[in-house]
Amino acid sequence: MTIYGTVFPGATSIARSALLGERLTKEARYRINILDWHRAHGKNTALTARHFGIGRATMHRWFERYRTRGLLGLNEESRRPKRLRKPTTPPEVAARIVSLRREHPAWSKHKLHVLLKREGVMVSASTIGRILKRRGMIAKKISEKRRRAALHPRARFPHGMRISSPGDMVQMDTKHIMLPGGKKLYQFTAIDVLSKTRVLRVYASESSRNGALFLEECL
Repeated sequence: MTIYGTVFPGATSIARSALLGERLTKEARYRINILDWHRAHGKNTALTARHFGIGRATMHRWFERYRTRGLLGLNEESRRPKRLRKPTTPPEVAARIVSLRREHPAWSKHKLHVLLKREGVMVSASTIGRILKRRGMIAKKISEKRRRAALHPRARFPHGMRISSPGDMVQMDTKHIMLPGGKKLYQFTAIDVLSKTRVLRVYASESSRNGALFLEECL
């Protein structure tokens, strides 16, 4: 690639070296092409920014990175925060939290917070929760909807079953109907999966006996 010398005086021999070629990322090569276009067009930053759809401040950052770090400074920078948050909870406090959790596995972080406060240990409930989560001592919360679904699983369509004629499979459902005066009736509905034929009957109760009578009538 011969464009390096036109952008950065004296950099041609460096850019052609196999070692540098391996260390320059695709993003860095793209930026060098943009800066080369910028130099070839009279170093017009506004024109270059419009042509490539980038900000002028971005180009200035690239020039500054090359000035201070050379060609490798145009490589993509790490997005990792320069300062990572370090745990500030003393090890003995974390150990006490884990110990209490093992003694009282059903207690929430809020109850543990109160107990630790009585012992003179000042630590927030959110910190207790983070420590327990890192130690794998908090079970994944299951929603009430999923819990009830697990207790009462629905009947599923048998795998591999084929419906060839009406009556092979019928879906049944019930719902209640409120009448004036507070009286409640129950509507039984059956739908043939293949023909979509629908049968409805109303009964005074949602008993298994009425369900059996309705099924016999449908068949």
